[in-house]
Amino acid sequence: MRFGFSRYLVFLIFSVLWGCSSGFAFQNPTIELKKVQIIGMDQKTFSLEGTLEISNPNDLSSRFSGYQYGFDVEGQRLAAGESDRAFEVPAQGTFSIVVPATIQIEALQALSQKDPFNRDLTYLLSGKAYLNSWLGKIPLPFSFEGTFNLSNFLREKTRLFLQGL
Repeated sequence: MRFGFSRYLVFLIFSVLWGCSSGFAFQNPTIELKKVQIIGMDQKTFSLEGTLEISNPNDLSSRFSGYQYGFDVEGQRLAAGESDRAFEVPAQGTFSIVVPATIQIEALQALSQKDPFNRDLTYLLSGKAYLNSWLGKIPLPFSFEGTFNLSNFLREKTRLFLQGL
């Protein structure tokens, strides 16, 4: 029994030393915004989706326990949410998540003195994705800024509708 423990201890020490000398260093996955698009609109609200792509540069897959986000328009938080749905990013691969937001048109009009339909509106999509590790959840922050235009969306939907007639 004592001989088995000694072999196990020697194996463990050599494994740790080999792991340290092999140069393996874990790199945090990166998060990139692929697109933000308006997906729908009615008289009171419009719906947006932000598509985030998480890239894993490591030789091992990375598990996430979810994410949280906020969607600001013209400097005001108009939508927020979270997901505790776990997902895995494969080794040296990518995984996409879609972040939904429904915004009240009335809220847009209240925060802006100008007509929100006839100009570009600035958005900020920010939040954190939670990477699982043996140390616990590690928050990986993201923040992306851009613009969208409600008039362009309405023109495109009208054009597509008229083409279908």
